[in-house]
Amino acid sequence: MKYYVTYSITHPEHTPMTSTGLVEARTRLDLDARLERGIGKWKKRGYSIEIVKIACIEEEIQSVVNE
Repeated sequence: MKYYVTYSITHPEHTPMTSTGLVEARTRLDLDARLERGIGKWKKRGYSIEIVKIACIEEEIQSVVNE
């Protein structure tokens, strides 16, 4: 499944930013593991990250088709 992940990223030397990225994962547990690894990489660089929203693309497409 593919997920849109919206996150807020901040760094003491930069302006806070909100962005959305695409993450592909087989299960929700796989998604959680991938997000944890990504967040860990940013934290090592001195950034703070907060996940704002996670949306499954397939679920959104399905809801549009059903409307």
